[in-house]
Amino acid sequence: MSLTIESQQHENNVVVIAVHGEITFENSDQLRDRLDQHCEQNQVRIVIDLAGLKYMSSAGMGVLVHGLKNTRAKGGDLRLINLNDKMRRVFLITQFTHHFVVLKNLEEAVASFASPAESSR
Repeated sequence: MSLTIESQQHENNVVVIAVHGEITFENSDQLRDRLDQHCEQNQVRIVIDLAGLKYMSSAGMGVLVHGLKNTRAKGGDLRLINLNDKMRRVFLITQFTHHFVVLKNLEEAVASFASPAESSR
């Protein structure tokens, strides 16, 4: 299965990146490159929608950490939505839930950037 990545601009200067398919070692650079492009354009309020994600390897997890560090270094944040049950368990086991803001849906994630206290984590 391949990887498809779509970016969309939303209110509060939030960019939503929807991921569909599988993130593997072979294609994880596609997501890294997309995250880097947004950071270079100072679009550092990012929500990654994982509703269409079927599988993510450790390489994909590394890309998420890379994106989190880059956005926060520029005063933004990277938030995740629509984790399936399997990914939620992986995030709990690896303690990623201690580092990432994981929200239920797009509306909640976009609105969370409206609060200055939330945005400056």
